[in-house]
Amino acid sequence: MKILSAAPSNTEILYALGLKDQLVGTTSLCDYPAEATKKPSIGGWNQGLNYDKIDELDPDIILLSDSLQDGQASKLEEKGYEILQVSPENLEEVYESIMEIGKKFEREGKASEIIEDMRSEIEKIDLEEKRIYCEEWMNPPMVSGNWIPGLIEKANGKYFINEERSREFDIEKLEAFDPEYIFLNVCGAGENIDKSEILERPEWQEITAVKNEDVYVLDDALLNRPGPRIVEGLKMIEKKIQVS
Repeated sequence: MKILSAAPSNTEILYALGLKDQLVGTTSLCDYPAEATKKPSIGGWNQGLNYDKIDELDPDIILLSDSLQDGQASKLEEKGYEILQVSPENLEEVYESIMEIGKKFEREGKASEIIEDMRSEIEKIDLEEKRIYCEEWMNPPMVSGNWIPGLIEKANGKYFINEERSREFDIEKLEAFDPEYIFLNVCGAGENIDKSEILERPEWQEITAVKNEDVYVLDDALLNRPGPRIVEGLKMIEKKIQVS
């Protein structure tokens, strides 16, 4: 079966499931594992899909992710393609999406193994009930939601919001929560973020993490992509807390 991945998270899941040989194309943002960059590209994952390239690759099925790709899913279905779209909005749904992809390609056993490994590794992480805030977008500031709150709480940390979509918020509520640690996992930025923007925000000066300069930049791909590597992102958070 010829598989086309139109989302970086799905590409990572497909590789983890051992399906790289069936993968005929990825997006320009699919950079992990490194060999994924050698696959033919169909352009950007959201508005930048190259439909002519998709037709050229002639996949049997196309994998999409997130409701942001609903429009692309509809267009591709109209063109006659089989679509599998997984849109996890919390930690349990991340596990479910891995299993759904595994079942689709008869890799249920491997999917179960991946999920159990993720759960086991998360149980080993202890964030010591520290108050944590993660920022997904900086202008305007948006707190990271979806599976990240559940991930933090499973590791014995305290998080600013519950498992809900990433969103803007009232600064007064953040001040009341008073995070001890701030992590910047800004969409599409990798680690190319200057944390001084946070440290210099006038209205944030009384927040403990800012006063102590416990503000850290994380590769956004480790937390923002709903796949196996979110555990690596959580381990990075634990490491930063331990050495601070």
